[in-house]
Amino acid sequence: MKRYFGMMALLVLVLAACSTTGTLGDGQSLDAEQLAIETDLNLDAAIFEDLGGAAAASVQSVEDQDVADLAGAWGLPTVAVRFLKAWGVRLPRPGDADGQCSIEVNTNGYADVDGDGVFDLVDATFDCSGTMGDGQSFAVSGAFHFEDKDGAFTGFAMTLSDFTVSLTNVRGEHTVQRTRTLNGSVDVSGSPAEGYVLTKDLSIDFVVAVDGEVLHEAAWTSQKTKTYTPDDPDAPAAGGVVSISGNASLTRDGNTMEFQVSTSTDVEGETPLHWSRDCWRAARDAGRLGHKMGGFDAGWILHENLTNGNYTKITYNGCGDVSIEKSF
Repeated sequence: MKRYFGMMALLVLVLAACSTTGTLGDGQSLDAEQLAIETDLNLDAAIFEDLGGAAAASVQSVEDQDVADLAGAWGLPTVAVRFLKAWGVRLPRPGDADGQCSIEVNTNGYADVDGDGVFDLVDATFDCSGTMGDGQSFAVSGAFHFEDKDGAFTGFAMTLSDFTVSLTNVRGEHTVQRTRTLNGSVDVSGSPAEGYVLTKDLSIDFVVAVDGEVLHEAAWTSQKTKTYTPDDPDAPAAGGVVSISGNASLTRDGNTMEFQVSTSTDVEGETPLHWSRDCWRAARDAGRLGHKMGGFDAGWILHENLTNGNYTKITYNGCGDVSIEKSF
């Protein structure tokens, strides 16, 4: 299992929500709570689809091979490339960077004690910018420390330090820049046969600027534990059942709201929350809401607002068929 991440698509959902909603220059709205949930779920999807480990590229698809090749070109673990890709960032290859992308990578002596093809320790610092095929510009900065766990397909630990991704595009007459900065840690432990446990302790700062003026600022902190049980231990990245528990808080305009998260997996008689790599990729390619909300195809996720008693419930009726229920 090892080579993980890939960063998520940064298309902001346009569903309104009371105190967390503001209006962009083009009349669309931003829901800070929903954007934070979207970010968190897409980070997970980037990890889930990389659980095949070092051998995944040869048995999954051309896409996996491309991710592996790009990671190898920069000396990064594949999870880092998936992490960025899930955020909508397509890194250039070193020869195509044209001086716009500098990634300093320290593989700490190329140590790979367990021989699984993943370096035991990787430290990387990013200073990249460029323009993608759709005309959207990006910038990536910050650092991470990556540790591969002993044994094949047994997990990793990563610490993120001011890891910032900005995406900028033009909407009509307005230039919109969305920036997300992550700090904290992600830990994945387990095996294909026994399943995996993801422990995340992250803070995510959001800034949305329109025509150079800051329109929204918010901070999301979360401490969550997630389990992932593969449908097929021989293909752990193909899909599996997910359970999420933990707490989060959202601070905006000086006000803080506390949340508790739960899923249908732990409720008797309910359809378990299920993630599918095929759904994740199909929804992404079709620009569907299902991709923005993590590529699940069954079950539900509930965020209960402990501060005011409201809730946000995301129900997955099928691949790309997502309904979002909010109380106000």
